[in-house]
Amino acid sequence: MGLLVMASALTAGVGELALRFVASRVLSDPVAINPASVWLAPISALAIFGPVTVLAWLLGRAKGRGAAWAAAVAAAAFLTTFDLLMLAPRLHAFALAVLSTGVASQVTWGARRWPRLFARVLRVTVATLLAVSVGGAMVTARPTSALQLTADDTPADAPSVVLLVLDTVRALELSAYGYDRSTSPRLAALAREGVRFDRAVATAPWTLPSHATLFTGRFQRDLSVGWSSPLDSAAPTLAEHFSALGYATGGFVANLHYCSREFGLARGFQTYRDYALVGTQVIGSTMLGRRAVAFYNSLFARYLLVGRKDARRVVNEFLDWQGKQGRRPYFAFLNFFDAHEPYAPDAPYDLRFAATEPATRQLVLGRRHSAAEVQGLRDAYDGAIASLDAQLGRLFDELSRRDALERTIIVVTADHGEEFAEHGYMSHGNGLNFPALHVPLMLRWPKGGVPANFTVAAPVSLADVAATIIDLTNSRAKSLLPGTSLAPLWRGESLDQRSPILSELYWVRNQPDWYPVSAGNMRSLVRGRYHYIAGPAKGEALYDIVGDPYEQHDLLGAAALRDTLAAMRRMMTAFPDQDRRGR
Repeated sequence: MGLLVMASALTAGVGELALRFVASRVLSDPVAINPASVWLAPISALAIFGPVTVLAWLLGRAKGRGAAWAAAVAAAAFLTTFDLLMLAPRLHAFALAVLSTGVASQVTWGARRWPRLFARVLRVTVATLLAVSVGGAMVTARPTSALQLTADDTPADAPSVVLLVLDTVRALELSAYGYDRSTSPRLAALAREGVRFDRAVATAPWTLPSHATLFTGRFQRDLSVGWSSPLDSAAPTLAEHFSALGYATGGFVANLHYCSREFGLARGFQTYRDYALVGTQVIGSTMLGRRAVAFYNSLFARYLLVGRKDARRVVNEFLDWQGKQGRRPYFAFLNFFDAHEPYAPDAPYDLRFAATEPATRQLVLGRRHSAAEVQGLRDAYDGAIASLDAQLGRLFDELSRRDALERTIIVVTADHGEEFAEHGYMSHGNGLNFPALHVPLMLRWPKGGVPANFTVAAPVSLADVAATIIDLTNSRAKSLLPGTSLAPLWRGESLDQRSPILSELYWVRNQPDWYPVSAGNMRSLVRGRYHYIAGPAKGEALYDIVGDPYEQHDLLGAAALRDTLAAMRRMMTAFPDQDRRGR
C-alpha cells in the first residue's frame, strides 16, 4: 500500500512539474514554476492521495483482499490522472473525471493481470522519482546569491537603497496623505522625516508594467511587458546598475504572479526570493492541492491564497539578508501584497475599521457589488493597509537599531492604486481613473540632503523614480537608465524637463463591456492639476485631480478649460496608440 501511494504521489508531483517545464518552453506565455515544487508537490500529493487511497482499500475489503487492492489501485490511478489533466486549460471537471476513470480502469486491469510486473513498475517509479525529488530539493536549497563581491569593490561612503513597493495601495487611503482614518501612522512619520510627493502617478494601473517602469525608467510602450509577456533583457534595470557598482542586490517579493522571476523582474538581483515555504504553498503545490485550498475557503469562509507571504515574512527575509551584508552597501527591493485582495489581515487589523465581519473580503471581478459590500471591502482594505504599515514601522525600527537607517536611502511607493466603485467598477487594471493611478511616493535620506517634512505638490511620474535613486547615490558611474531626477523639486532648482506623466492601459479580452478597457487601449496624461483620459470607444474625459481627486465630475465640456483640453490633446499626439493585443 505504501509503495502504491508513494508511486502515485511522486508521479503526480514530479509529473506536474515536468509538464509545466515543457509548457514554459513551448508556450509563449510565462508558466509559473516554483523550483521547490520538485519536492513540495509530491508531499502535497501524498497528503491528499494517502487518505483517499487507504479509504478505498478499506471500502474494498468487504469483497476480499483482491478487491481491496484493486480499489486502492483505482483510487491512486484516478487521482494521479485527474491531477495531471487539470493542467489542461478549459476542460470541464466532468470531462476530467471521465478521462481519469478510463485511465484508472485500465491501470487496475493491468495491475490485476500482471501483479508482479506492476509491483516492479511501482518500485522503479518510486526509486527514480524519489531520486529526482531529493536531488531537486538539494539544488533548490542552495543559496540564491549568484555573485559575490567584496566591500572593496564599492565606494567607501556609498549609501544603501531600500525600495519599498506597496502593491495596490492608493494614496487616497493613507492617513499620511490626509485620509481621515489612521491607516498609516508610520508612513506619516517617515514623511515628516523626508520628502512626500502629493501627486505621484503610476504609469499603468496594474503590477507588471508599473514595476518594469520603476526598474527601467521606461514606459510600457517601450518595453516588452504585457498581460502575458515578461520583461525581456533589452532594457537595463536598477538592479543591474547597482550590481555593476559592486552593491549587493536583493529582491523580496510577495506578489507571486507578476513579480515572480518568470516575469523578468529578477534580472540583476543576486538574491531574489519570491516563493516561500509556507503551509499553503506545501499543500498547494499540486493542482488538486490548490482545489483543496479553494474548497477549504468556501467551506469555512476563509481567504487563504496558495503561498501568500505577508509583510512580516517579507520584512524578515530582508532583515535576515541585510544582516549578512556587513558594511557593504546594498540595493534592496521589497514588494508587499497585504493590501491586494482578498483583504484579510490578521487580528486586530481585520476589524480595525469595521464593527462586524464584512460580508466578503474577496472581490468578484466582473460583478457589480452592492453599496454594503463596497463599504465592507473598503473597511477590510483599510485594515490591511494598517497591518502593512505596522510591519513597515518594524522594518524602520530594526534598521535604526542596527545603525543602518542613516546610511540608507528609503523610497516608498506603490505600483498602482485601487478602485472602490467610484466609477462603477472595483479592483484595478480596468480603467485609468485617478484612484487607480495616484500612489504614494516618499523619500528619506537626510544624510544626502533630502529635507525633512517637505511636500512636493507638483505631479510626477514613477518613470523618474529610477533616475532619482541613482542621483541620490551620487555615483560617478554613467547611468544607462533614462528619466530625470526629481531632486531639483526639493532643492529649489529649476526642472525644465522631466518624463511626461503618461499612463497606459492596453485592451484585454473577456472583460465586461462596462469596464472602460473593454472598449480598447487607453492613455492618460496629467498636466498641472488636470488629468486627461483618451480611449477609442469610451471617448475622452478631463478631471481636476486637485479639487476632485476621486474624479466624480468630468470637465470635458467646460468652456473655461477649452484651451487646457486642446493643449492636452496636442501633448497626447506624441504618444500614439499602439496595437499590443495578445501581449
